[in-house]
Amino acid sequence: MFDIAKYLEKFKIMSHSRDFLRNSVAEAIKEVCGIDIGLNKIEVKNYIARINERPIIKTEIFLKKIKILEILDKKTNGKVKEIL
Repeated sequence: MFDIAKYLEKFKIMSHSRDFLRNSVAEAIKEVCGIDIGLNKIEVKNYIARINERPIIKTEIFLKKIKILEILDKKTNGKVKEIL
């Protein structure tokens, strides 16, 4: 018999992949700040999102950091807890 739970477990793991997290960070920044950031400028590791962008853009992100983190908490179920 086909076990649907095992099949769906694959998609749960995939949803928290690095690309999913980077996309979520980029979408949250765009939603709050209106800034498009390329995925190659975002790195997520150990619950920390690092933004490699010009200082003026990073300043804008850090000014609205709390709102961005609130959105990320909902989208990623707590997989991103800090932005640097």
